Amino acid sequence: MGIIRLKNVSKFYYSKGIIASGISKVNLDLDLGEFVVITGESGSGKSTLLNVISGLDTYEEGEMYIEGQETSHYTATDFENYRQKYISCIFQSFNLVSSYTVYQNIALAMQIDGYDAAEIKKKVLDIIEKVGLSEYKNRKVSKLSGGQKQRVAIARALAKDTRILVADEPTGNLDSDSAEGIVELLTKISADKLVIVVTHNYEQFKDHATRVIKMHDGKIVEDSGASDTPLISNAVLPLGNRAARTEEQKTKKKRNSIGYGTQLRLGIRNTFNLPAKLLLLLLVFIFVTSAVSAQYVTVKKQGDTVSEQGRNNYFENYNPKRIVVEKADGSAFTRADYKALENAEHVEKLIKEDIIYDTSIYIENNEFSFYGYMMDLASLTEEPTLGGLPEKDDEVVLTGYDDGWSFGDEPKKLIGKTYKVSLNDGTEKKVKIAGIVLRDYAEDEGSDMITTTLESDIYFTDKMIEEMRRDMYASGSTTTMLINSHEVRLTPGEGGLVTNENVPEGYILLPTDYDPEFKEGYAAGKEVKLTAKNLYYEQSLDLMIMGTYGQKTFEKKTGLKNIAEHNGEVFMNPTDYRRLYEKGSFQASVFVDNTKNLEGMKDMLERGGYRALILKDHIYNFMDEDIVRIIQLPLAVVVCLAVFFIAYFVIRLILKSRGVYFATARMLGMGKSPASRIMRVELVIVAIISYALFFAFVYMSRMGIINNEKLMDYVTYLTVRDYVILAVILMVMAILISGRFMRTIFRSSAMGAFREEV
Repeated sequence: MGIIRLKNVSKFYYSKGIIASGISKVNLDLDLGEFVVITGESGSGKSTLLNVISGLDTYEEGEMYIEGQETSHYTATDFENYRQKYISCIFQSFNLVSSYTVYQNIALAMQIDGYDAAEIKKKVLDIIEKVGLSEYKNRKVSKLSGGQKQRVAIARALAKDTRILVADEPTGNLDSDSAEGIVELLTKISADKLVIVVTHNYEQFKDHATRVIKMHDGKIVEDSGASDTPLISNAVLPLGNRAARTEEQKTKKKRNSIGYGTQLRLGIRNTFNLPAKLLLLLLVFIFVTSAVSAQYVTVKKQGDTVSEQGRNNYFENYNPKRIVVEKADGSAFTRADYKALENAEHVEKLIKEDIIYDTSIYIENNEFSFYGYMMDLASLTEEPTLGGLPEKDDEVVLTGYDDGWSFGDEPKKLIGKTYKVSLNDGTEKKVKIAGIVLRDYAEDEGSDMITTTLESDIYFTDKMIEEMRRDMYASGSTTTMLINSHEVRLTPGEGGLVTNENVPEGYILLPTDYDPEFKEGYAAGKEVKLTAKNLYYEQSLDLMIMGTYGQKTFEKKTGLKNIAEHNGEVFMNPTDYRRLYEKGSFQASVFVDNTKNLEGMKDMLERGGYRALILKDHIYNFMDEDIVRIIQLPLAVVVCLAVFFIAYFVIRLILKSRGVYFATARMLGMGKSPASRIMRVELVIVAIISYALFFAFVYMSRMGIINNEKLMDYVTYLTVRDYVILAVILMVMAILISGRFMRTIFRSSAMGAFREEV
C-alpha cells in the first residue's frame, strides 16, 4: 500500500435538491517518487479527485487511507492537520492573499507549519530567487500579473516542503519557457515526493510523468505507468536516505504548530493591511460604543430624576446636589481650602461648618417653639423680612414659610425675645431672634401636595457656630483622664467635664473622691493627662491638679454656690477646654449647580487631595431605584442585544475578505484555534482603537475643546468604573463576533468554506 490509497471513493455535490457526482468508485494507490499527471476533459472529476486526495474536500463513500490509516472518521481539524503535515498545494486560482506581499504569502505557509523567523527568511528568499521573483518580493500580489501570481503559488507550495505536492493547472498562466522551468522543477521534486498534477496540457508533462491517469465522468478510465511495487519505501531506500527521512520526520514533529507570537503578528498585520476595511470596522465599533454608552447614560439620568426625591438617614439635611468633603490627610480645613472650594467650577454653594449642617435644633420658650437646621450666617443670601441681621453673637435669624403656622399669626412679636436652644446632644444655650426671613410656598396646580423648595433653618453667628461645633466635638468624643496610671472616662458637659473661669490655665480641679488615688492621700500638685478621641482627631493635654473640692471648699474654688448641682464634675479652664475640643472644621459640603456635574466634581475634589461623598448615591428613596431598573434595564438589554446583532451582520459583510483569507489559510493547514486567535486579535485591536477614539472625544469635551451636549452627558454620568465596564463589553463583543465568524468558516470542508467565501 502506498502513502495514499483510495478504495471505492465517491464524492457528491448537493445543490438545490440536485445531487451531482464529482467522482465515483475511484480506486487508486499513490506513493512517494511518483510524478502523477491527471488529465481529462472539463467536468471529468480531475479537480475533485485532487481536492479529496489533498483533504480539501470530504468524500461520501468508500475509504481513503493515509499511510495505511483510515480517514473516513476524520474531522475538519484532522484534515487540517493532514494538510499541514503532508500536503503542499498549487491552486488553479492561485488562492493567494491579495493584501500580502510576495514574501508574506510564501512565508505564511511556513508560519502555519511553525518554522522560526530566521529559518523562514532564509528559505523564502532562496525560493523567491528560484522562481524568478526577487525584484517583486515586497510587492503586493494584487499588483502582479497572472503568470507572476502562479509563480508565487508555486513558491509557496515549495516553501511548505511536505511529502505530497498537488498542483491544479500549475502552468496554466505561464509562458512556454517559464512553464518548462516549472515542469523541470516539479520533476526534480518528485524524486523523493509524491507529485500529483491536474492539467489540460498533457504535452507539457508527457516526457516527465511517471504515471498518467485519465478521467471521464468522475471515473478513472486509464491509469498508465502504475506499478505494483512502491517506487520509494523504507524497505528499498538506501540507508542514508532512510536516516534522512527519519530526521525529517523528527523535525516535522517539532514544527507542527503556528506559534502564539506569530498569531499575534498576523493579527496585527491583518488589522492594518486593508485601510478601507479598518475604517469601516472602526465606524461600526464606534457606533456600538456610542449606542451602548448612550443607553447606559439614559438609565443613569432616569435614576437621577428619581433620586432627586430621596433621603439619607445619617445626613438629615439632604440635597441631591450636595457632596460631603473631607481632606484626604484628615487635617482641618484652612482658609485656602475654603477659597479653592468656593471658586471651583460648578460650585453653587459651600457650607464650611458641615458638622452642624445636619443638626436639627429647637428654639423655644413658654410662648413659641421653632424647629430647623443649624446654619452659618455667612451662607444666608436673603435679607430678613422682619427685624434685621444679628448685631451680637447670641442673636439668630430664622427662615421659614409664611403659612401662618411656622411663626404664628404675628411673627413680628417674636423679634428680640430670648429663647432656649436645645441641641440633639442635650446642650442648651440662650439666644435672641434678630430677624425672620419669610418664604412663600406654592401649591401644585391640580394637586393636593404642597411643594416646598427650602426647609426651615436657623442662622447663627460665627462665634456661636464655633461654640456649637466645639460642644458637638466634645459630645462626640471619647474623653479619658489618665490619673496615677488609672484611666477614667469623662463625659463633657453637665455632670462631667465642664469649664470654670476660677481654674487657671494648665490646671484641673477634681472632686475629693480622687485623693485616695494617690499614696500620699491627696491629689494636689500631681499631673493628669486628658485625651479626646473622635472621628476626626485625637488630642491630649497634660494638666496639673490644682487641688480637690469638697462641701466646704466648693464655693471658694469654683465660685459656684450649690455643690449638689455640680457634684462629681471635673473643672478645667475654658482655654484648655477649647484646646482640647476646638480644632477647626474637618468636614464641609459643596453644592453643585447641576446634578449632572456631581461625578466630575467628585473626580476634581479627589485629584485635589480631598475625600468626597455624593449623598445622592447613598439615599433611601420612596420609589426605589429597583423600580427604575425593572423598567429601564430590560429595555437597555434589548437595545444592546439589537446593537450587537446589527454590528455582527455589518461586520460579517465587512469581513468578507477575511473569510477568503482564513479559507485560504485552512487550505494551507491552519487549524481553527490559531485562526480564531488571529481573528480575535484583529477585532480586539479595532475595538481598542475605537474605544480610544471615543474616550478621546469625551476627554476633549471634558477639557472644553469640544462643546457638545451629548458628550457632556458622558462626562457627567460615566465614572472610571463605567469606562472599564464599557471597555470589557467591547472586548467581549469582539471575542464573541470573532468566534461566531470562525464557526462559519470551519463549519464545512476547507474547499466548501472557500467556495462560500468566494
